[in-house]
Amino acid sequence: MPIDVAPPMACRILDLDPDLGSGVSAAEWENARRACVGSLSHPRPGDWEPGAENDEQGGRIGFLISDGIVCRELGLRDRHMFELLGPGDVVSPPVSGEQRRLSSSVKLTVAAETVVVALGQSFVRAAARWPCLLAAVLDRLEAQRERLALQGLIAHLPRAEDRMLLALWILADRWGRATPEGTSLPLALTHDLLGQLTASRRPTATVALSALEAGGAIRHYADGSWLLTEQAGRRVASLAKTSSAASRLGERFMLRQALLEIAQEAAAVRAEARQARA
Repeated sequence: MPIDVAPPMACRILDLDPDLGSGVSAAEWENARRACVGSLSHPRPGDWEPGAENDEQGGRIGFLISDGIVCRELGLRDRHMFELLGPGDVVSPPVSGEQRRLSSSVKLTVAAETVVVALGQSFVRAAARWPCLLAAVLDRLEAQRERLALQGLIAHLPRAEDRMLLALWILADRWGRATPEGTSLPLALTHDLLGQLTASRRPTATVALSALEAGGAIRHYADGSWLLTEQAGRRVASLAKTSSAASRLGERFMLRQALLEIAQEAAAVRAEARQARA
């Protein structure tokens, strides 16, 4: 059911997000600015179905968030992969007709007053003339993918306290504000939400957060915001060291794959030999 009752408005995308056109030359900037037109809308807080308020379906490659917060989640039983998207991020339209055996469909929730711009046919035509526009969108999608992959990697760490600190650090890196006392994180994240982010049950998340606060790494304020102190930065630097063995996983997989292919080729040769003898 459509959430946004206000009709979308035409807007110049590069006026809202000049960084998207950082690869456009100064001589071509005004032409690109005029050509990059999108449909701007204000989805209200709650469930969001991208495109429900817009008829421009053909050629759309996504929705650019100009302001606000959008939550994207995918569920499996009582666990959820939870991602926060904000200004500058791109929301791809859900894949229609995809068969999912293990998880539910992707759910999008507008968590605050939000402004989005549909990157539709006008943007696609502009990107055909200035390919750097599409490259910028792909760069942002890759950055979002890397953040989500790092979030998933953190969930593999054995200590809940370490998982919690690193998860808060990633969020602060994206959403935080520098203050004299440390990095302020103005997100009202409950213990349950942080538990979902770190593969922790709520009681475990509470214990981990209490330990971090008692140790001086974080502070939780009455308005729901968080503060990561300088001590948190030192702990994160220590935790973020990657072992040399882990960095060779791709090489190990490559060797195993080569051995598998050799074994398959050898099996095919033996089968041909048996058939020839027969």
